[in-house]
Amino acid sequence: MGRLVLSPLRVLLLGDGAWATGTLTMLDRSPHTVVGVLLRAAPSDEGLGALADRLRIPLLQPANINAPDTVLAIRELRPDLLLSIAYNQILRAPVRAVAPLGALNIHAGKLPWYRGRNVINWALINGEPEIGVTAHFMDDGIDTGDILLQRILSVDWSDTYGDVLQRVVAAVPGLVLESLDLIAAGNPPRRAQRHLAGSYFGGRGDGDEWLDWSESSVTLHNKIRAITHPGPGARTELDGQRITIWRAFFDPAWPHYIATPGQVVGHDAAGVLVKTGDATIRVERIARNDGAEIVPQWPIGTRLEPNRLMAALARDRAAAPRVSA
Repeated sequence: MGRLVLSPLRVLLLGDGAWATGTLTMLDRSPHTVVGVLLRAAPSDEGLGALADRLRIPLLQPANINAPDTVLAIRELRPDLLLSIAYNQILRAPVRAVAPLGALNIHAGKLPWYRGRNVINWALINGEPEIGVTAHFMDDGIDTGDILLQRILSVDWSDTYGDVLQRVVAAVPGLVLESLDLIAAGNPPRRAQRHLAGSYFGGRGDGDEWLDWSESSVTLHNKIRAITHPGPGARTELDGQRITIWRAFFDPAWPHYIATPGQVVGHDAAGVLVKTGDATIRVERIARNDGAEIVPQWPIGTRLEPNRLMAALARDRAAAPRVSA
């Protein structure tokens, strides 16, 4: 038996990407009414806006959601609830107050852990065996509002960013619909989290994708799979040329020993073995200069460059004038 919906909601969807587009498709078949769709100022794709056009849903695309004219435009749509899915602006109290039921955010993190940005990537970098998808009410903090619902998705050792992202995108519409039904039925459950210890992550920046071969094999394995497709890919250098590594693998049972990090020490049909700070890792797919992905064929003894940022710092220190005591 489905959950009783006492009063269908009027929802303003603020969103971007496949998770928001999939949610709009589901909501169009639900008892709830989407009274408007609010796009990012620079959307990642055209899917959400195009779907809203086909469904004849009013579209807004403000540069600043908290501007007085935007708040007025939202008020005119008379939403009961604001629903944020991959929207990239902070909703201040005045805009949240426009909707009598407040604002609900869908966050791809296991709150109170993994607040902030790019949390799927960070969860993989940290080797997490699971990831959360959380519906929470928004407040003045960043991902600190009361939790309504949370789903836990498993993460396997070899799962990549693309694998986990696809799983999260598929889970979001069902989580949203169940959340809206709970709210519409009255007195939805709320679990406060502001007082709970948690973790916060910032967005990835330029240079974060470079590999440091002196790190452990586990760290490198996790980093490479965390930023592969549809991410930027992990980076290293060979003879001054940038190399993008799209796939690698590490088996914790492989021997641990000390040798020169970044040096190729073996190869097989699947790729080449590169020495790390504690063991080896098999690099299986790299990008050719024309963008095509290939299995690397570097000969044994080849040395990949260390992390570029660390190398630049070392050069700066070497070039700095010496101050005598």
